[in-house]
Amino acid sequence: MSWSSLGAQFCLELSFGVLVTLAFVARAPLGTFFFRAMGGTALVTMLAALGISYGVGERAWSDPRGLGAVVACALWPVYTGPVRARTREIALIAASLACTCSLALEVRTNAAIEGLWPWAVASFSVFTTGLVGGSVGLAMVFGHWYLTVPTLDVAWLVRLNKLTMLWMALSCVALAAMFMVFGEPLRARDVDLLGPWALFHIGTRVAVGLLVPLVFGGMVAQSLRYKNTRSATGILYASTVLVLIGTAVSLYLQDSYGVPL
Repeated sequence: MSWSSLGAQFCLELSFGVLVTLAFVARAPLGTFFFRAMGGTALVTMLAALGISYGVGERAWSDPRGLGAVVACALWPVYTGPVRARTREIALIAASLACTCSLALEVRTNAAIEGLWPWAVASFSVFTTGLVGGSVGLAMVFGHWYLTVPTLDVAWLVRLNKLTMLWMALSCVALAAMFMVFGEPLRARDVDLLGPWALFHIGTRVAVGLLVPLVFGGMVAQSLRYKNTRSATGILYASTVLVLIGTAVSLYLQDSYGVPL
């Protein structure tokens, strides 16, 4: 894949993860500024994806891959404005679905992915990668919000932490499915997935980007049992760094082997 397609995919992954996770906390009493800040993060990355695709990448304006991102951007004033929680939730769900369409179509353009089932598995892998990156970063910011709103119920961060751990587990499942579906085609192209460099990068992707943050999620859960949000936030900060490293390695693997791992 070209660097512009990978860059657009990376930006859409992060936007997708943030939007979906925001939908789960749309009813939390966080104040409008929180949703503007985190929604703004999603907006900036979506605009970056559109800029890379249609600007640097010289994609035709008639290309439908960016339409979902445009719709999600257009919904930004709704899900970040001073609206009712139910309205915010509906807008976030709609924006998440729109971003999902753009991300799935971005994956579909990959020449190495042929057929409906491989496309579904590859899209699932990309979705879970985005969910891990977006949710962990948002949970880390959410933890800081207890300094702004000390009366905020710890149950919200407990819920977010469980959600991040679920996405990590699903991402591991998605990687296993990718090897099952694309293992033979990759071997047919003389790609040695058991070679030292492949094992090093795949091992880094799994261990650093998923397994260690999953262990950290357990540590966050223990901290929150004692309502220690500061320790939990510190651990989530470390998880965010590791997850972003794992996401970067996943893009390198996709650039090397042609499929999202």
